[in-house]
Amino acid sequence: MKFWQVLALVEMDHLGPLSQHAEALGFEGIALGDHFITYQSQYQAYDYSKDAVVLWYPETHWPDCWVQIGALSQLTTTLKFTTTVYVLPMRDPFAAAKAIQTAAYLSKNRVVLGIGVGWQKDEFDLVGQDFHNRGKRTDEMLALLPQLMSGEMLEYHGEYYDFPPLQMSPGVPMMPVMIGGTSSAAMKRAARHDGWIGGQLELGQIPSFVEALRRERAAIGREKEPFEIGCSLYDYSPDTVKRAEDLGITQIHKSAFLGPDGRAARMPLDEKLRDMDRFAETLLR
Repeated sequence: MKFWQVLALVEMDHLGPLSQHAEALGFEGIALGDHFITYQSQYQAYDYSKDAVVLWYPETHWPDCWVQIGALSQLTTTLKFTTTVYVLPMRDPFAAAKAIQTAAYLSKNRVVLGIGVGWQKDEFDLVGQDFHNRGKRTDEMLALLPQLMSGEMLEYHGEYYDFPPLQMSPGVPMMPVMIGGTSSAAMKRAARHDGWIGGQLELGQIPSFVEALRRERAAIGREKEPFEIGCSLYDYSPDTVKRAEDLGITQIHKSAFLGPDGRAARMPLDEKLRDMDRFAETLLR
């Protein structure tokens, strides 16, 4: 089992010390979130909380994930970085490739690209991207990204993107790609790549997701290839984590530092560090 610490919803001045502490404790990596803005009044259901309400507030910090990775990679040496999840179709492929490529280069290829198609139409509208074709555009972008980030000259003629010969440097190797989301389309998309990232799950929810992923992997003849399945849990007791592993989970994403109500909370740095220490003492040693 691999363990990742989620550092979404964290005050920016805590990111450096928390990342260094995660590395010292033996976490595989840290997971960072992606979100442009928060409306004063949310009026679209959020699928990843029990009450369909987002877990954060307008004042909660949401720094750009690729800027964070570029900076935090300079403070660490072995820690990996992932995005849970980067909403790829809210960007054009050039802006996305440039940001991902730069972070991967600065981190010496310690990046795992976690992507999703998004849930909030109004956020897409703000940046002028089509919400309704986001799945199809995501698939085309995922095919295009390795070419753009290779550092080689290429031209491309697809359904949504079309351009003459050009080059984006410096090139980096394509990193592993993990897919978030619970729809049938997300399961199929994940099966074509290197893994799936779930949200915060109860043990009882895990079997159906794992079975769907295995079924989709078998349908394309990839059931014997390595494949990561990650999620957060509501309970991190050793017994629960072992049961999750037995059910097919290969990565545990330790949840962000939340308050008693399960939502983002201002918490002193020392308290966050102690929380990580307790988790590591129980599960990482």
